[in-house]
Amino acid sequence: MQMLDRESKSEFNLQQSLSNLEMARENSQKKQQILVIDDTSTNLKLISDFLRESEFEVRVAKSGAQAMKLLETTKPDIIMLDVVMPEMDGFETCRLLKSSPQTRDIPVMFMTAVDDAASPSYKVKGLGLGAVDYISKPIQLPEVLARIKTHLHLRYLTQQIEQQKELLESVFNQSADAIFLVNSETLLIAECNQRAVEMFEAGSKDELLDRDEQSLQKQRFTTEEFRVIQEEIDSKGFWSEELEYVTKKGKLFWGNLSAKRIYVGGKNLNLVRVTDISDRKLAEARERQKSQQLKLAIKELKRTQAQLIQTEKMSSLGRMVAGVAHEINNPISFIYGNLIPARRYFQQLVNLIQLYQETYPHPTPEITDSIEDIDLDFLVKDFSKLMDSMQVGADRIRQIVLSLRNFSRLDEKAIKAVDIREGIDNALMILQHRLKPKGAHPEIEVIKNYAPLPLVTCYASQLNEVFMNILTNAIDALELQASRRVISISTSLLAPETAISQLESVEVRIADSGLGMCEAVRKKIFDPFFTTKAVGKGTGLGLAIGYEIVVEKHKGYINCTSIVGQGTEFIVKIPVKLARPA
Repeated sequence: MQMLDRESKSEFNLQQSLSNLEMARENSQKKQQILVIDDTSTNLKLISDFLRESEFEVRVAKSGAQAMKLLETTKPDIIMLDVVMPEMDGFETCRLLKSSPQTRDIPVMFMTAVDDAASPSYKVKGLGLGAVDYISKPIQLPEVLARIKTHLHLRYLTQQIEQQKELLESVFNQSADAIFLVNSETLLIAECNQRAVEMFEAGSKDELLDRDEQSLQKQRFTTEEFRVIQEEIDSKGFWSEELEYVTKKGKLFWGNLSAKRIYVGGKNLNLVRVTDISDRKLAEARERQKSQQLKLAIKELKRTQAQLIQTEKMSSLGRMVAGVAHEINNPISFIYGNLIPARRYFQQLVNLIQLYQETYPHPTPEITDSIEDIDLDFLVKDFSKLMDSMQVGADRIRQIVLSLRNFSRLDEKAIKAVDIREGIDNALMILQHRLKPKGAHPEIEVIKNYAPLPLVTCYASQLNEVFMNILTNAIDALELQASRRVISISTSLLAPETAISQLESVEVRIADSGLGMCEAVRKKIFDPFFTTKAVGKGTGLGLAIGYEIVVEKHKGYINCTSIVGQGTEFIVKIPVKLARPA
């Protein structure tokens, strides 16, 4: 409201000044009025008739008192005043005219035909009272006319100057901005307007004048910054910047500073305008905060979306893996369970054949031909090897089924103490087919360096998912590489002083010998939906969900280091004892 009042007042004063200026111009186009004061009727008639013939509007008065009465209702452009008059002479009348606010600015021309009044001392006295001219005999009417026109023109010019000065002062002092005139050499404030006093909470102008302009700023310019500013003002004549200022009472506010080089009275001055932009800055800060909150909301929405997608995907995958493992486990258990009886039964049959051969050493020709056809000795020897192969195959299938069941862990949603190395091995077992050689590409070598670890209290299936995603990415990075196809896995136990908390932690490092990635890509790998893989080969969710599982769910740490041309390493740290949810 105060700002509106100040701006309204400023606009009113400006309009009033413009109105006065326009009025002065209109008055200059009207017939100009002259008041002639003389107690001599002959002189009064002679001068008034001459002036009327010269197209002036003439008013007359025969005494000073009559003139003062007349001036209460009219205001002439110039007054011609006789010096010698009864009762109130011209000097006394002039003194009254110059003492009155209504008439002090009207030019007064003394005139006299009396010899004594024409003396130099009288002229000095008249001019000293404020008269603009003193005409004595012999009076020449054309000269009087010329002098009248000169003084009227001077009065018009004076009025114009006064009106323009009033206008400029109105603009200067009623401006909504603080305005300073600064000496471009000393940088001291030479002049300022009233708004500057208000904006900087000064008691008066004196508190601002002759001060270094930069002393009003929160932070002064460095020598180099000031040099650049001066060069820009010298070259362009203008410079602008948003700065923070300090009032005389220590209050901080933002202002837009505009500086322009001007020349006044042969001096170089900087016209400096400071606009209070604190409200705008506050609004911008609020908008930035809203924008930041919106970005965080969008990021959280993406994270939640990614989590839901990945959770559903892993849940579906877990159910499928568990179902497949269950379906395979039943028949393989049947096969595995019958291998030992089958081996025993076969051995019993072999023993029976050997008994027949010992009892009947001379078999019939038919039996001899059959023994030769089936190559009985080879069959007996090879069957044992066949059973051994079936035993190995059944063991392998049972191990794969166990790995699938352990990886899915559908029955282990709660926190449980597990050996995380087992989870890594299970993931490797499932990915075994991708480690084998393909064409000209050799087998991917996996180097394990497992340190003894305690059981880790964690969400086992979720950690398995993290290791699976990291190992899958490592294999993807090596898939098309012709040589140096190596994945290194190491585990270690971290003491509290080197861990991520005050408890013991386990650290898992998984490194590949791939091509690595640049820093710009590395910074984004944990962002939801960010992927460097071809369309259809990556969702950009695996590492984002992995980050969520390690950091949010397990209060751990996950990071990635990479060197282009040398490979990538993921570091995962998990507290040994994860607090169980209430």
